[in-house]
Amino acid sequence: MGSDSVAWLHRLLPDLLDGQRLESIVAYTDGHILRDVPELEVRTLRSNLHTSSIALGRIMLPNLVTGVTPDELPDEAYVLAESIAHSGLDLRVLLRVFRSGQQAMIRTLSDEVSAAPLDSSSTRELVGHVASCVADWAGSTVEILSANFPASRVDDPGGRVIRRRATVRAIVAGSVVDPRVAQLRLGYGLDDTHLAYVLWLDEETDGRVADLERAAHRIAGHLDARGSFTLACGDRTVWAWARTDRRATIDIAIIAAVASARVSFGLPAPGLAGFRRSHLEALAAQQMQRQAARSGRVVLYDAVELDFLVSRDAEAMHAFVQRELAGLLESSANVARLRETLGCYLEAKCSIEAAARELGVHRNTIRYRLDRVEKLLGHSIESRRLELEIALRCATSAGPSPHTG
Repeated sequence: MGSDSVAWLHRLLPDLLDGQRLESIVAYTDGHILRDVPELEVRTLRSNLHTSSIALGRIMLPNLVTGVTPDELPDEAYVLAESIAHSGLDLRVLLRVFRSGQQAMIRTLSDEVSAAPLDSSSTRELVGHVASCVADWAGSTVEILSANFPASRVDDPGGRVIRRRATVRAIVAGSVVDPRVAQLRLGYGLDDTHLAYVLWLDEETDGRVADLERAAHRIAGHLDARGSFTLACGDRTVWAWARTDRRATIDIAIIAAVASARVSFGLPAPGLAGFRRSHLEALAAQQMQRQAARSGRVVLYDAVELDFLVSRDAEAMHAFVQRELAGLLESSANVARLRETLGCYLEAKCSIEAAARELGVHRNTIRYRLDRVEKLLGHSIESRRLELEIALRCATSAGPSPHTG
């Protein structure tokens, strides 16, 4: 690299290693990984991924200038690999984690480099250097960590489970798949309508994958399915599909035998594309349940679809919530009561009487609170009714505002 490129990298490094900036980079990278590797959507694995990414960033990023790959990895990286292996996931999951992380990190650092005050030739050279460094880091890290995984699983000597996982992964990823071959590997008819669902156990609860699989088959029976298929993803999650045209309903009795289990449902959809689409919807419903810390054990995609679609751009969603709810976002008890009243009023189709019955207060109390709401908003409720209803739902799912750097 030229001297100007090296000097610019030296100036960039302190900013990349700043606590908040590094957290922002890691949050983007981890989000990319979790979208590509949903098997990590377990609290312990998510936490280990985050701490590993932070630790790897602190060790790897200072070597951007020299391009040297460190010989030793931080303990946090080993903990991540060990937790993936102990969850019953195979080496391919670890490979996908680092492949996805490599793509996200190259994109992030390339964006940083593209902003450098350098000529186009130096910028191209610097982008290539950064991509090469990240690829070397990822490859070296995976090579070291792969020792945590057995070469073959005793409980799957023929590799049948691995092939089934690979087939499902290919379908979900949208890869070109021969439906006839996939159907034979899965032992499940794909030329039908599919309803996908995900069952999982929270970290603090007891249970076994075998219990979740039995619950998945009971759900299929409850839905009068023409066939069903399950795939264990680690030791606390099961992916499932049922061949049925019926939509799921919130009926806790269907998973009563696994009292601590949670389940999220997609919507029924036909064919190979429907197998994929319904599963992605079930994963999205699971994500929204976790993100909003909903108390219910069953979540339906059509009940959280709007929240999910809006939350796809987290920064834009937070800006929308801040703009629409204005003075209603304070954490005080009085303002929380106003938000509750507004939400109840909108759900009651703007009926003061219905809202009063729901909240157990007098009609005049509702009127008084709504007047307060409009003063805080600076406009009438009716003039932004739809926007307010969406913003209230998003505020529940949003969590803390993301760091924009």
